[in-house]
Amino acid sequence: MFLFFYVAEGRTEFFLSINDQSSFILTWAIGYEILAVLAIVLIVKSAISFSIKNSRGGREKFQRP
Repeated sequence: MFLFFYVAEGRTEFFLSINDQSSFILTWAIGYEILAVLAIVLIVKSAISFSIKNSRGGREKFQRP
């Protein structure tokens, strides 16, 4: 999706020509990096909400989900 919307600007003909010239590993790596960034953002968001929750009401007993 990154290649289609950002690089090819949503044009199908240009995307298909890029897709023919670029390797599969390059396309896979871009997708992998985007998923990795989303996972890191989710982890940071969870850590911040956990620390805010514990700072407001005192210490709660930690339970595994």
